[in-house]
Amino acid sequence: MNRLIVALATALLSALAVPAVLSTYGGAQTGDARVERYRKHLETVVPEADYYVSKDGEYPHFRGYVRGTDGAADTLVGLAYMNPDAGHVITGYTSEIVMMVGLRPAGTMIAVSVVSHNEPYGARSIEQPRFANQFPNRRYRERLVVGDDVDGISGATITVRAATSAIRRSTRRMFREFVKEQLEAQK
Repeated sequence: MNRLIVALATALLSALAVPAVLSTYGGAQTGDARVERYRKHLETVVPEADYYVSKDGEYPHFRGYVRGTDGAADTLVGLAYMNPDAGHVITGYTSEIVMMVGLRPAGTMIAVSVVSHNEPYGARSIEQPRFANQFPNRRYRERLVVGDDVDGISGATITVRAATSAIRRSTRRMFREFVKEQLEAQK
């Protein structure tokens, strides 16, 4: 009897946990609410944008636009996305790492921002500017290998490798999906 209660309780807790994850990063929030929730990160990774639009779909993301002047159309200046939304949930030394990446439509990274993690803090943290400052102007298809292309942080090797992998893999996927969408729109 006790085993049955434990099994049911475990199943119930697991079922309740899944929607929480989906509403945290996925498209479950409405567009404006999602933009407001992540505005600080959006302004970091696509700073030149005048406004942001949340896009739903298989890979939820944001688009940053500059308003057109004198009747000109608004210009897309960047995409912003989080690695779990691009299908790449990454675990570091102790927990899941969620990074937001800004990407120009031409395929170069604008900036990265740490959205959440429970990894070590302080001088050995991926939140230090020296980590994020390595990614602007990198192309979507660059290798980004810690120790070669990306400097590690002493004492945080697992965390840095996981965060770099999240950035690399999600950037490749989002750029590929963006190009596919643009090609389909031209048909």
